[in-house]
Amino acid sequence: MTVIDSLQVFDGVAEPLRHAIGQAVAAERLEGWQPTTGHVADLVALAGAQMSFGDYLSRYLKDIHRSRAPRPRRMFQRRRPYLIPGTAVLRNNFGVCEAEQLRELEFIATAARLVQWHITLIEGDVTTADLDAARLHQHVFADVYAWAGSFRTVELRRGDSAFAWQSSVAHAVSAVERSARRLVAQSHALDTPGLAYEMSVLYAEYNRIHPFREGNGRTGTLLLHTVATLCGRRLDLATVTRDEWYRASRESMPTRREGRAGHRPFLAILGRALR
Repeated sequence: MTVIDSLQVFDGVAEPLRHAIGQAVAAERLEGWQPTTGHVADLVALAGAQMSFGDYLSRYLKDIHRSRAPRPRRMFQRRRPYLIPGTAVLRNNFGVCEAEQLRELEFIATAARLVQWHITLIEGDVTTADLDAARLHQHVFADVYAWAGSFRTVELRRGDSAFAWQSSVAHAVSAVERSARRLVAQSHALDTPGLAYEMSVLYAEYNRIHPFREGNGRTGTLLLHTVATLCGRRLDLATVTRDEWYRASRESMPTRREGRAGHRPFLAILGRALR
C-alpha cells in the first residue's frame, strides 16, 4: 500500500478509480508536485462524478493573483516565443506571471486531465489510434497552454543533455508511435519481462526526443499507461521516486545528440511497475 492509498478520502472508492487517481498523482509527483489531502479529495470527487471539471478548476482559479508582466527591454532582446515578455514564465491561459503560481495551477489542472484519461483506460475506450503523443499532450495540457498538442519550435537542453534537434521531432515521434502500435500488435507473444524491455526502449527514445516545450514526462508516462492497457497489462508508478526516474532519464541519454537512447536505466523501474 502506498501513502496515497492510506488516505481516508479513499474510503469507499472502488479500486479501479483508486488506481486512476493514484497513477495521476504518481505522474505529477515525478514532476515535483506535493498534493495535499484536499487536492486528492477533489480528484476523488471528480473521478466519482460528484464534481465537474469546470467546478474543480474554478475552486483553484478564484484566488489566483494576476500580476502585470514587467515591460520588456527592447534592445538586443532575443526572441523567446514561449515566454511572457520580460519574464522566464511560460505564456499561459490563466494569465499569471508568477512561476510558482503557474506551476501549482499546472499541476492541479493536469492532474484532473490525467485522471480522466485513466478512467478512459479503465473503461476500455482506447485503441491504437490513441497512441498519439500530440493528442495525449493536448488532452493533458490544453487548459494551461494554447500550444498544447504542438511539437516544440525551439531547441531544448537539461544540464549537459541536449534533446533531439527541433527539426527532427515530428519524424522521430512518428517512429515512436509506430513502434508502440507494433508492440501492441505483438504483445500476445511477450511475457511481462519482455514487455517491460520493449516499453523501456520505447520510453528511452521518447525521452531523448522530448517533443514538447513543457509536459514531456506526464505525456510520456500516459503513453506508457496506454500501451500497457492495450497490451492487457497495468502499469503502477506509485512507488517510483522522482530521484530514480530523473536519474534514469539522465542516464538514458546518448552522448551525441543524434545518438541512440539507452533503455537499461528504465528497465528495472518498468520491470517492477508492470503487472
